[in-house]
Amino acid sequence: MTDRTARRRPAKKTARKTAPAPALPVPEPGERVWMLDVPHRVSAPGAAWNKKLRCHVYVGHELPAVLVPFAAKPYSYQQWIEDDFNGTRGPSATSAPKTPRPEQLVAASAIATAARHGLRAMALFDDVGMGKTISAVLGAREVLDQRAGTSVLVIVDRPTAITVPSWRSTIAAVGDGGYRWLILSPDQLKKLIAANGRPKFSFDVVIADEAQNFRHDSQRTDYMRRITRMLAPPAKAPFLIAVTATPGHHPGEWRYMSSLFAQIHGEDPSEWDDLGARLARAGIPLARKFGTWQWSAEAVERVSLQAEAVSTVRNWLTEHEPPLMLHRNSPWGPPPIDGLGVELTLAEQEQYDLQWGEFRREMGLARTGSDTARGLAALLRFRQKAGMIRVPHTVDLAAAYAVRGYQVLVAAEMVSTAAEPIADALEARGIAVARIFGGRPDAEEERLRFQRGQAAVCVFTTTTAISLHANEQLSDGTRATATPRVGLFHQPRYSGIAARQTVGRAHRDYQVCPWFLLYSEGTIEEQAAATMVQRLLVTAASVDGDMSTLGAIAELFGAEWLPSDALG
Repeated sequence: MTDRTARRRPAKKTARKTAPAPALPVPEPGERVWMLDVPHRVSAPGAAWNKKLRCHVYVGHELPAVLVPFAAKPYSYQQWIEDDFNGTRGPSATSAPKTPRPEQLVAASAIATAARHGLRAMALFDDVGMGKTISAVLGAREVLDQRAGTSVLVIVDRPTAITVPSWRSTIAAVGDGGYRWLILSPDQLKKLIAANGRPKFSFDVVIADEAQNFRHDSQRTDYMRRITRMLAPPAKAPFLIAVTATPGHHPGEWRYMSSLFAQIHGEDPSEWDDLGARLARAGIPLARKFGTWQWSAEAVERVSLQAEAVSTVRNWLTEHEPPLMLHRNSPWGPPPIDGLGVELTLAEQEQYDLQWGEFRREMGLARTGSDTARGLAALLRFRQKAGMIRVPHTVDLAAAYAVRGYQVLVAAEMVSTAAEPIADALEARGIAVARIFGGRPDAEEERLRFQRGQAAVCVFTTTTAISLHANEQLSDGTRATATPRVGLFHQPRYSGIAARQTVGRAHRDYQVCPWFLLYSEGTIEEQAAATMVQRLLVTAASVDGDMSTLGAIAELFGAEWLPSDALG
């Protein structure tokens, strides 16, 4: 019997073919390469997808009208790369001009003075609504003038659908000075980091708007510190303009200023890299808890000790020559804030006491995540329950103010159990509502609906970087309505930073907006409200701010009152 099994010869190894690198477009003399932002499944006649550049590309002397809507926006990352590729500048943004106010010119001069003395940063901590954006733009231009610089990175807060157009419009309104500007959100900073972990570009000035976003250990904080070269000597680092009205809940959160603290103390920046540890060695009452620096146990018990510590660190900046921190209270006064407790009915209290799963079914809420209710999650569930039970109360109050001729802001923290049902209930009553929550791509359009009076109520969850005040000058030169605003905190927040920022959405630019803090009495919300008020006091104290309108609400919640003249 013949064995038909044949021994197989080992297969010959063949060299793997390497796909050729994608070709880059080569423009003819006088032509430009446009890198277009074409939405998915949208036709762009005449443009071609370039795999290497990862975008649609058009090459020619002029961009056809049909492709103009897809052109890179001024000061965007896409335009920055396009300009580098072509070796020529794309168009600047345009906007109705704005005349800087005297206080904005003073702030710009203070920034320029700090840079002229060789300092590496300036803290612009003016009150919310004082026009810090224009101050920072003017200050950046002066720094570039004196240092023969060319470029500015502006890091803005979210939602970018509102913040990026707002900054673009402001830069255009006061003039970009012919310099290169790049506007990015903290989540986009990774685009500026090369594969080796180093920054791809060198900027002469960095503006960190809402700088408190970089107070914690996070990837975006790490990227920001690399891009601003925090551990480099001052001469090799860009000049940093830190912009915020809420620097942090305690000095250990001022991480974006760590290298400046090192400079004014004559120490190496690495000594201050762990800011909390260095401050603790300096006698500031901080302790490491759960992986972060927080007030020590003694400071938690004695709020006056917190005030002393804040005053000490603040004075390092304000008593320096030249001063390295600028804070001015708003001339139109602090926002009036009052508390409005809601006493739950017996039926509402029974709803509040329900198990989370049963409450969710009764209220028609979808399951989310693991849907557990233990530990911190349980506290969150109780806040969600209290907020949703109170929706009819908030709707009644918002509708009453709208009928009386006000435009109403309703600030919420949760979407499905607060913002969405409030907006739905108001619209069911025939009241037009602008919705700025849930990551909507049309957030700027919604904001403008409210500002132009097309919506009587704005329900929002974002806390920073949007303007909802009366008489705002819009980018087209028109103004928002002069209708008085009133604000409702539907949900108390544990964060004093978020609370202070929220009230500044409409209480700004010489426009007064009173606020009411709503909460369910005898629930977790009342505890959250008390925490929020106490942290509002400390947050205001950190910049030696005006706390005169916080006295009554502080007494309401038993918060330890810190009059400004006791802060040193």
